[in-house]
Amino acid sequence: MNKIRALIEVTKPKQTFLLMITFLVSYIVARGGADFNFLIATFSMWLAISGTTAINMWLDRDIDSIMPRTKQRPVPAGILKPSECAAYGVGIFAIGQALGFLISFEFALVVFLGLFFDIVVYTILLKRRSPYSIVLGGFAGAMPALAGWVAVQGFTLPGFIIAAIVLLWIPSHIWYISMHYEEDYRLANIPMYPLVVGMERASWMIVLATAAMLVLAASLYILLPLGVFYLVISTSAVAFFLLKAIKFALSPDRVKARKMYKLASMTLGLVYFSLLLGVFL
Repeated sequence: MNKIRALIEVTKPKQTFLLMITFLVSYIVARGGADFNFLIATFSMWLAISGTTAINMWLDRDIDSIMPRTKQRPVPAGILKPSECAAYGVGIFAIGQALGFLISFEFALVVFLGLFFDIVVYTILLKRRSPYSIVLGGFAGAMPALAGWVAVQGFTLPGFIIAAIVLLWIPSHIWYISMHYEEDYRLANIPMYPLVVGMERASWMIVLATAAMLVLAASLYILLPLGVFYLVISTSAVAFFLLKAIKFALSPDRVKARKMYKLASMTLGLVYFSLLLGVFL
């Protein structure tokens, strides 16, 4: 039972769920509903995200064993062997990738790019070397949203904007939590941007990214036949978060950073929820 629980845990269910929400909403907005391919694409994306995350947990096992926040994860805690975690991650990703080709080559390509940006660009090349790791590595987090659109419409402008909203949200998601757990990242010698340039400068970069996110959220109302509920809810949610981000940047604080991290997740959730309302209302 512990082994089964560990296999679930290395896929980070909460994170996977949030990424799946961006995929599901993007697909439904592109289609105007669901169809048979929706089930195949959903299963493909879920396996791909879960597999990629498990591979990431295998690669980061040495870092996880150092940081108090992560040392009880299945691999550093010894519940799963590194080889088991790696084989599990590769196996379920491979199944997800294969299913992706049943949808389209473009969809399968985006599935692969999610793995490439997360594992190769972010985890292997940049995370331990560059404070700008999530600027490029963040593309991985935007791939599920892009995949949802591409599965239906192919590579068109609205899909890139829907994905870019996630990309611009990622700095708040990653940097706020790294501010809160600053000592953990210092122990593991991970040069996260807020640790290198300071909380204040990083906070203002989040403000800039959020301002751009607000512009893109509003632009979707022009590009897509979305109801006014979308415009009101999405722009209000992002504008509120922007104001909070500005207030935080004026007086950064590690304790408040965790609250901002949680608020960031709620904001993205509201934007995507409003997209659904925009389609059906």
